[in-house]
Amino acid sequence: MSERPPLPGTPPQRLYHGRPIEPYRLGVIVDLPEHPGLSDAFPDMAQFALDEAHARGIVERPVELVVREVYGQPWTNSHALRRVYRELAEQDVLGVIGPFTTDNSLSVLDLTEELRLPTISICGTLHWRGPFAFAVANGGLADEPYVMAPWLAQHGHRRVAVLRERTQIGEEYAEHFRRAIAQYGIAVVAEPPVYPSIHVEELATVLEECRAADPDALVYLGLGGVNQTVRPALEKIGWDPPRIQTTAYVSAGYSEERARRIEGWVGVDQYSEDNTVYAAVLDRFEARYGYRPANSGGTCGYDIGHCFAVGLGRMRTASPWGLRDGLETIRRLPACTGGPGTSITFGPEDHRGLKGPDFLILRRSVDGRSVLEGTAPVSGWDQPS
Repeated sequence: MSERPPLPGTPPQRLYHGRPIEPYRLGVIVDLPEHPGLSDAFPDMAQFALDEAHARGIVERPVELVVREVYGQPWTNSHALRRVYRELAEQDVLGVIGPFTTDNSLSVLDLTEELRLPTISICGTLHWRGPFAFAVANGGLADEPYVMAPWLAQHGHRRVAVLRERTQIGEEYAEHFRRAIAQYGIAVVAEPPVYPSIHVEELATVLEECRAADPDALVYLGLGGVNQTVRPALEKIGWDPPRIQTTAYVSAGYSEERARRIEGWVGVDQYSEDNTVYAAVLDRFEARYGYRPANSGGTCGYDIGHCFAVGLGRMRTASPWGLRDGLETIRRLPACTGGPGTSITFGPEDHRGLKGPDFLILRRSVDGRSVLEGTAPVSGWDQPS
């Protein structure tokens, strides 16, 4: 992030008894390094939100981000990630943004409480919880199946084959997917577990197994590793089924190349052109940064930066626990993430921020573009007359 001139309205340097007041500092852990949409747009959007909040008077001083990129799971184990988290705490940050993924976030969950650092992750697991663990989730392992199941039922798909990753993410998705499809009479006819780093030939064999079960549709439950090889594997066996996946899909909004990887897939996402809050943010961001991240990496980055700005402005003492208390005062903060009307609310023992029926939406990859597919409306059950 290069230096930019202050935004209009930014107050001059504040002094107290002639001494400059220092900026607040927040740490950022990028556990998907060199990943378009997350290693670039996400921290840029977070900084932009903090700068705008300072210019608007929400937080009385500038906020600096201390960004650290680290390879965690699935490349290696948790040790490097834990070291980086501790190093950020030693650099006097008041809070931490990240990690991104469920596996890596759970690896530092105990440290959030040990070091008393309020940490906002985009991870989707329900196990990310604690007095200092907050979520503005880029998806939701328990929630997404309840968006996918209505789509399957609406399109008449009652027999599905499931590609399930052999990870915490895949297992947690599968647990909730089974519950979600039960109310629609949908059956799983094949469920081969796969590793995220699977080769094309291996995946083609697994997909043949799925096709042999004669499903109406293919479902992918995982973080996104399979998306690197799924198109050539499907083409190798000549199979083009209706197909839907989790927020592994969001990478389709990062670039044309990534959208083409999952051509024809419907997936859960959180960027909506109909969200006027983010549309306005995008215009201002593009004017300042020179690019336009129309994806959920950008929406979540701004929302988390905005949340921390509000929390910093409301804390009674400039300390991590003071910031935690400030975050817990946030109510109905308009969100960039999700469909129109999505908001963010935190409170004591309520640290999952996104609220509203359409904080998850559906998009489809078509000709290298991600287009809006629709929503999964919350409708009443069949009630007796």
